[in-house]
Amino acid sequence: MKIALIQPKSFHAWEALNLGYIASFARKNGFEDIRFFSGFFDSDEEIVAGCRDADVVGFSCTSPQMKHAEYLASRIKRSNNHIVFGGVHPSCEPERTLENNDIDAVVAGEGEQAFLEILKGGRDRIIKRPYVEDLDSLPFPDRRLIKQERNIQTAYRDNGIRIASLFSSRGCPFSCVFCASHSVWSRKVRFRSADNILEEFKQVVDELKVDFIKFSDDTFTIKRSLVEEFCVKKIDRRIKTPWACNVRVDMVDEQMLKLMKEAGCREIWAGVESGSPRILKEMNKKITVEQVRRVFAASRELGLIRRAYMLLGMPEETLEDIKLSEALVDEIKPDVVGFTILAPYPGTRYYERGLHGGVDWSVVDEYENRITKTRALSNEDLHTEQARLVEKYRAGVAYRHKPKNGN
Repeated sequence: MKIALIQPKSFHAWEALNLGYIASFARKNGFEDIRFFSGFFDSDEEIVAGCRDADVVGFSCTSPQMKHAEYLASRIKRSNNHIVFGGVHPSCEPERTLENNDIDAVVAGEGEQAFLEILKGGRDRIIKRPYVEDLDSLPFPDRRLIKQERNIQTAYRDNGIRIASLFSSRGCPFSCVFCASHSVWSRKVRFRSADNILEEFKQVVDELKVDFIKFSDDTFTIKRSLVEEFCVKKIDRRIKTPWACNVRVDMVDEQMLKLMKEAGCREIWAGVESGSPRILKEMNKKITVEQVRRVFAASRELGLIRRAYMLLGMPEETLEDIKLSEALVDEIKPDVVGFTILAPYPGTRYYERGLHGGVDWSVVDEYENRITKTRALSNEDLHTEQARLVEKYRAGVAYRHKPKNGN
């Protein structure tokens, strides 16, 4: 059987680790003829030609990737192949995804077991299987297959260092209204062991010669005992490569940050989102402004690089709320800050099928979209405020805010 896995394009490139997991799991179960294409690096013609003789073609899609994925599927589809869509958007909208006659099946949720069932001949239209409980049982993602060197080269051009990512867990127990990750990973968090994480960490460093590791978990610090064990063992084994991760300000403290720093953590990224307690409550963020202040002060004392994610455009947000966010940024002085605008993707609380069913998601980004407004602010108002804040904090704004020429 010939298998093709495709990462469609959207606004920016990232490592297709999810498809790397799918591939390594399929290989573990006896399927060897697997190829991979990325719309970020491969042309449409290369992808179509490479899939021409594939028996099963699997796409992994966020909402902005769906348009490109459907276009490729229309060119690849033959009577004797089986086209499968998975990822966040198809998991949120499986029935609507299948309205496209070029798509034969949707994997809803995690893909390893479901896609293997398809490879073994399963032909259900919507396939959802139990989540993997023992993450250590999964083989590491096939980074050679997904040609991760291309992503590493991109990171090197942008940052001057070789960077790769890995996951230490799956799932998020929180219910922030603007997030859709639970559609794939669930709200039940499953963790890898510290030994398993460190084994992959060292393998990636040694084989791909990377200088820096980014943990891609929604929140790295959910399980304190695991963080502590990982840090102590990384120190004991003298694995020097530095790393960074997402944290929640209510799930990290000075003691943990100090240990993380000793274990090579160089950056933390925190979803601050808003300086308005009222808007934080609307987000169901379940953090306080005081917790933000405490964590940013402690991490600054430790010399960590601190990134703050800020979000504009919640339905009840006013200019007064944005001013509170600006005041908080002034106070905590993050080294990097990004100002995004709420994107009502499928899977978030703000997606309405009747209202958003016809949206072209390929032009809707959390950094740039023309559909979000609040009760008090138009979309133009939100973009005006975003532009003003980006200009004010220009020296430290996130990479996505910077012009493509870097000026």
